[in-house]
Amino acid sequence: MNTQDDPVRRRLVDLVTRAEAIVEAMESTTLDGRWAMTAFSRYRLCALLGIAPYGIYEGSLEADPVAVLEEAAGLADTLEVSLEEVSWRLALGDALRTAATDIRMVRDARDV
Repeated sequence: MNTQDDPVRRRLVDLVTRAEAIVEAMESTTLDGRWAMTAFSRYRLCALLGIAPYGIYEGSLEADPVAVLEEAAGLADTLEVSLEEVSWRLALGDALRTAATDIRMVRDARDV
């Protein structure tokens, strides 16, 4: 995915990077390991966008990662892609929604 020429794709990468950093911060303060249950969906999302998980993020971590990913999913739905990238866009939308669902379930769980 080439994000340099496309502001929508750049915004998607920014949103996912932010959500990932927020979850990493939450993960670092939780000793029970429950955030590991979100690792696969988060890794899949990073792989589809070609970004490294556990990267450096210097922006604000004051947001709900689920809301950030849902914003990204809405943006992905509007992304104009070539015919060759349609399956990628569909996989990206699915990965965004799956990661948001996984994070929501772990965040909201009382006993994991």
